[in-house]
Amino acid sequence: MMSRLATRLPFRARRARVAAEAARYAPVDPRTVTSPLDPDLEKIRSGLRPHGRRLWLRRIVRRAFIAAAAVVGAELVLWTVARFTPIEAAPVIGAGLPLVGLLALAVAAMLARPRIGETAMALDAEGHLGDRVTSALALASAVPSAAGPAGPDDLEEPVAGSLDQVAEERRFVRRQRRDALSALRRVPANLFRPRFSRNPALATVAAAILLAPVLLIPNPQDARIADARQVREEATRQADRIDEIAKELEGKGGDADDPRTRLAKELKELAKQLRDRPGDLDVNLARLGSIEGNLRAQLDPANEQRASSLTALSRALSRTATGQPSANQDGDPKQAAKDLEKLRDKLDSMTPEQQRELARQLSELQGMASQADGAAGQALRDAAQSLGQGDTKGAQTALDRLGEALQGAENRVNVNRDLSSAASRLQDARRNLANSGQPGQQGQPGQGQGQGQGQPGQGQGQPGQSPGAGQGQGQPGQSPGAGQGQGQGQGQGQGQGQGQGQGQGQGQGQGQGQGQGQGQGQGQGQGQGQGQGQG
Repeated sequence: MMSRLATRLPFRARRARVAAEAARYAPVDPRTVTSPLDPDLEKIRSGLRPHGRRLWLRRIVRRAFIAAAAVVGAELVLWTVARFTPIEAAPVIGAGLPLVGLLALAVAAMLARPRIGETAMALDAEGHLGDRVTSALALASAVPSAAGPAGPDDLEEPVAGSLDQVAEERRFVRRQRRDALSALRRVPANLFRPRFSRNPALATVAAAILLAPVLLIPNPQDARIADARQVREEATRQADRIDEIAKELEGKGGDADDPRTRLAKELKELAKQLRDRPGDLDVNLARLGSIEGNLRAQLDPANEQRASSLTALSRALSRTATGQPSANQDGDPKQAAKDLEKLRDKLDSMTPEQQRELARQLSELQGMASQADGAAGQALRDAAQSLGQGDTKGAQTALDRLGEALQGAENRVNVNRDLSSAASRLQDARRNLANSGQPGQQGQPGQGQGQGQGQPGQGQGQPGQSPGAGQGQGQPGQSPGAGQGQGQGQGQGQGQGQGQGQGQGQGQGQGQGQGQGQGQGQGQGQGQGQGQGQG
């Protein structure tokens, strides 16, 4: 019945139906029912094995076609999407899809291995055996007594009028089995040869044709991916540099209240943010700019002037305290503090005249001390007054405070210098990070020339040959550019210059300049000017 139904169906529908029925109704292996098996049944099993291997190969080939179509289709979808949105991992994903396809094919091949019952049903369907082999296997399971070797009763012919139905059933099963074995031997060996899967193959070819231009035409998203990668790499580099700044400041910071220690902590947090979120350019620039701005607000703009005054004051105090013109040539505040300490110890042995002379010398340094440090200026004033009044104890105390003030001023100068250096390095880091996010925006310098005339008084013209007096210099316009013009003669002139520049990308630069000149007399002159612009 099954064979007649199969012959009426189209080939593909029949094959799909047979495969579904085989998976659901396939008979079990007789060896799982009894052992040993009937020799004919064992021969059927042996004859089915090579057909089973070829059926398995056919299934693997078909699944390979399907896997190839799936892989090429997935590649097409991936690279098509990658042309509209940046997918940095697209090359890795694209390289991994064939591996995933091979893995899926291996799993599908293992699952597609046919059982002996499925092989029998496929053989009956495609070999037109009328369910002989399938029935032989099914009857072996349904009549276990006939699955083993034949007994004496199975070999004898039935006696007329005998009603032994069990023996007759076994003899029937064995006759059917011999018929199935005879039919199986007539089946060609290449019945289950691999077939060309047209639909998956056409899908693979179509997807490959569409994929070729997608891969060969330059992808506009590659530039965005490169920019994003450059931003992340630059963020990582700047994080390392900021870590170095933090370590230097931390090594110089004396305690937790030291500004360098607090800044080092902030910089470590900034470096961590740059590593954790390297692609967030705007957020990182904002955080970096905020730290830099707060840092510059703490800087003393007159720090170097104070440092110069502190050096001169330290040198002068050491020479006054020691009486040696060549003392403390480097102007070291620490050395000056030591010299003041020795002077304090000698005050008790000094005469009133010597103390007054010392007070006069210290008073002459008052202006220098005030410029160096307010506390140092006050301590120097107190020391001079105490010496002038003969108050030795007060002078000693004031000299102690002066030495401490010198060292404190030196520490503040050093702190300010360290913070200023850190601010400059942070500015460089911010500029480098900002530039990494703007590739292709810098143009090469361009040049422009023009001509104009200047009238006596004020006029406008293009820099070039211009009868008229005056000089004109161009100020940068909206794009980096410059124009210059010179002329001799009478009158006043104003010039404008324009220039164009090209670099990576495109840009235009314009420069505008104004110049005024005054001259007396009459005459004509010639001038030449060039304008440069960057875009």
